Amino acid sequence: MTEGKLDGKVAVITGGSSGIGLATAHVFRQQGAQVVIAGRNESTLVAARDAIGGNTLTVCADVAKPDDLHTLMQTVGECFGRIDVLFANAGMSECPDILDTDEAFFDRLMGVNVKGVFYAFTHAFPWLAKNASVIFTSSVIQQRGRPGDALYGASKAAVRSLARTLAADERVLAQQVRINVVSPGAIRTPLTTAATDNPDVSAWVESQVPMGRWGEADEVARAVLFLASSDASYLTGGEIAVDGGLGQI
Repeated sequence: MTEGKLDGKVAVITGGSSGIGLATAHVFRQQGAQVVIAGRNESTLVAARDAIGGNTLTVCADVAKPDDLHTLMQTVGECFGRIDVLFANAGMSECPDILDTDEAFFDRLMGVNVKGVFYAFTHAFPWLAKNASVIFTSSVIQQRGRPGDALYGASKAAVRSLARTLAADERVLAQQVRINVVSPGAIRTPLTTAATDNPDVSAWVESQVPMGRWGEADEVARAVLFLASSDASYLTGGEIAVDGGLGQI
């Protein structure tokens, strides 16, 4: 039997019940990991668990609530004694016009996209094994300054910055924990259905991508697997852009 890249590893994925998180959970499971997925909707989590198979553990958690993240990491720690891989992936992307953005929406988006990543890490840290891998989901948008995505872009730029500064923390370095970022571009997921289902919008997006097409969630998942595994043993504070060249060319 072929050895998996994550054999015996305990991997926690926030936003693990759909899209990139679910695709990554499948890949991690195939590579031998004990997978724990977290999300807000219990029925969606159960469906994801059934699709992933095996002994996948599900935990209901709203990443915008630090207490939920504490419960998530405490549950994993008590069940398995450690966390080898943390994929802080949960996020939201919809944004109203900047002049129509009220404080409640601002707080919700920043709560999910920034606070959710920060507290996923801090509450996981006591359980992180030596040589653990932490991956945050940012976005290619944080590099581009695209009109209409000011708040979303700012939140994802904050995630990219967090990876750099947390990776340099002496406590993180003492544990030899690696922290990196995956930055997707135009990826087909439930969050992008409105765009992919509209032929005109979908074609316009494809025209902006140098590779001329949308990416698939599995393509991002394979990059996350690389960062999670020992193949990326000398990479920390870094970023992999899975964007078809959108933010690079």
